[in-house]
Amino acid sequence: MQVILENVTHTYQPGSPFQATAIQHVSVAIHPGEFLALIGHTGSGKSTLAQHINGLLKPTEGRVLLDGQDIHQKGFDKREVRRKVGLVFQYPEHQLFEETVAKDVAFGPKNLGLPQAEIDERVQEALRKVGLGDPGMAEKSPFELSGGQMRRVAMAGVLAMRPEILVLDEPAAGLDPQSREEMLEMIAGLHKQGSTIVMVSHAMDDVARFATRAVVMEQGRIAMEGTPEEIFAHGEELEKMGLDVPSVCKLGMRLKELGVEGLGDMFREEQALATLTALWKGGEGHGAE
Repeated sequence: MQVILENVTHTYQPGSPFQATAIQHVSVAIHPGEFLALIGHTGSGKSTLAQHINGLLKPTEGRVLLDGQDIHQKGFDKREVRRKVGLVFQYPEHQLFEETVAKDVAFGPKNLGLPQAEIDERVQEALRKVGLGDPGMAEKSPFELSGGQMRRVAMAGVLAMRPEILVLDEPAAGLDPQSREEMLEMIAGLHKQGSTIVMVSHAMDDVARFATRAVVMEQGRIAMEGTPEEIFAHGEELEKMGLDVPSVCKLGMRLKELGVEGLGDMFREEQALATLTALWKGGEGHGAE
């Protein structure tokens, strides 16, 4: 399944004194099986763009196509979009409301009119996927859980719809370091299992670790698009946009300033370790001569 945004513009409160255009003439395709990162500083339009992917927002101009069909054309069943494209907001735990974990996760499938047996199956499946499949967890109140667990419950509620594309808006924001790492590893696991992931993030180290492609937003437009290698090769341009670069990139840039040669472009920790180890061994051998 593929989602394509064609020349999409979105203006909030058009015609009012508060009119503001968040994204302008944005065209991007989301390919099956990829891990796409949407990056940009606050106000760049990345969250607005994300909300167009599942039809939550309607373009002021342009089209959003799901497998070639305009999702906003007359007669198109929006429920089809919501089933196939799941959106997890930033701080989704604020939207929990049911008295038990199971009831909260079951909310979406229940609204689809599914038989109770299938609803129960989806709930258990979704809880296992987010690491909350322990006996008794389903009957707990979501408000008795830790912040990280509450966020997992909220994500399970989206996964219970069995979407093919999962759109995540800053999924690790506000979590403690351990919960943050567990959340990111869980998302990486979903990607490995075949889910298409679109992740809004300002954490460049996370983008370097997990993304297969990245789109950089600036002032409502796409400024760059490509693989993480291609994006982070433009470290100075990113910094001019007010964006950070991965810690490994900073290390590489500093070493180059100090005159270290043979580094190449580094943006992942494993790359840096392999490169620096090879340089150290080469230097050691040269010294021995």
